[in-house]
Amino acid sequence: METSKQTNDTVKIDRSNNKNDKLGLKEKMSYGMGDAANNLTFSMVTTYLLVFYTDVFGISAAAVGTLFLVARVWDAFTDPMMGTVVDRYGRNNPNGRFRPYMKWGGIPLVVIAVFLFSTPDLTYEGKLVYAYVTYILFGMAYTAINIPYGSLASVMTRDPVDRSSLASFRGLGSMIGVFVVGVLVIPMVALFPSQQIGFPFVMGIIGVFALVAYYLTFRNTKERIKPVASARPEKMNIKMLTRTLKNGPFLALSFMSFFVLLAMLINQSVGLYFFTYYLENEMLFPIYNMLNIPSTILLVIFIPKLTKKFGKKKLTLFGFLLGAAAFGALFMMPPTPVTVLLFLWIGMLGIMIPNILVWAFISDVIDYGEWKTGFRQEGTTYSLYSFMRKLSQAVAGWAAGMGLTLIGYVPNVAQTPETLTGLMVMMVLLPAIACLICFIIFKFGYLLDDKTFEKVSADLAAKE
Repeated sequence: METSKQTNDTVKIDRSNNKNDKLGLKEKMSYGMGDAANNLTFSMVTTYLLVFYTDVFGISAAAVGTLFLVARVWDAFTDPMMGTVVDRYGRNNPNGRFRPYMKWGGIPLVVIAVFLFSTPDLTYEGKLVYAYVTYILFGMAYTAINIPYGSLASVMTRDPVDRSSLASFRGLGSMIGVFVVGVLVIPMVALFPSQQIGFPFVMGIIGVFALVAYYLTFRNTKERIKPVASARPEKMNIKMLTRTLKNGPFLALSFMSFFVLLAMLINQSVGLYFFTYYLENEMLFPIYNMLNIPSTILLVIFIPKLTKKFGKKKLTLFGFLLGAAAFGALFMMPPTPVTVLLFLWIGMLGIMIPNILVWAFISDVIDYGEWKTGFRQEGTTYSLYSFMRKLSQAVAGWAAGMGLTLIGYVPNVAQTPETLTGLMVMMVLLPAIACLICFIIFKFGYLLDDKTFEKVSADLAAKE
């Protein structure tokens, strides 16, 4: 590896007055609230939109799968564009480059989300057009706030323990959003005369809380790593992208995230189908989501300590092995409500470990990119990472919709034994395989271990 050399186009960083500026509990919690807000809308889409389209709006599962694939691939390509915008503009804003998006970006996102779950009286073709338009607009609105939010952590601190703590609080915020959506939405929708009325109203109620959470993130966080005002910002060009794509740890992290997110989203997308038809009790689905909250709280408490003792990479690899073992064991044993809930809980606990730490890893690879090339590109790096996550969402959405079609799912009727087996494969076996793939990618592809990162951090600090 070679250390970085500064050029005229390099984004200079001023940290001289902030070396002892540690993150407090209030700031960490406020940062985590940003991902709570993200998941109040995003989890509504990943958890219920497929069911809403097939069972409420009346679109076929195959058509929904194609919609998810097309829309999310387009959405993935908007991420790098948003990343370059974030890197280039807002450099002189007194509120920072990333925080202002937390204040204003949630408003269009929530409004579009309400329309997404609405059911206008249209022909079948009209419903498809409406679904494509609202879903694509939702993805673009989500990108406009998620890219700045993800980039924000990298300019809040460089301290590795604080970064792991930030990642933990982001994971807690994420699970709060998932918890609210997974546990409360079905009972709340049931309070309304019909699902056609209930879903948009519930989305609107949840959206108000999302806007409050975004504002808390804006108000209570601080961008400590700031570009020097005299530094000339680099113009948007292909070099900004190719530099990031030459970052080996970034690529390993991106492909690992592709498969771990694939496992989580397929599991989440078919969860309500699985509990409704396989275990014949849809109210077990909120219980399953509820079980993940104490796990997340424990992880938030112990991940910084475990990271300090074992390192982020070893802890991540352990999580993948735990997830693969739990999901694999459940697939091979006779399913009962108790065994399903227990082993799904253990499996998701394993997946949550790397899914929390990934946000610390992305800050590390941003630093590594600066160290190796002399250019610091928070927005571009995070947007390309988000690009891979959006591709994973596209594949997961398509696989869920097409998978239901292939296994013979028919809405609102008792399912055949073959269909029930297919639901078990999608819910359990596919996540187990994805965990094993992630273990291999991260063990042999992510070479930025804690010792190497110490050198990177020390070299950057010395240069400053």
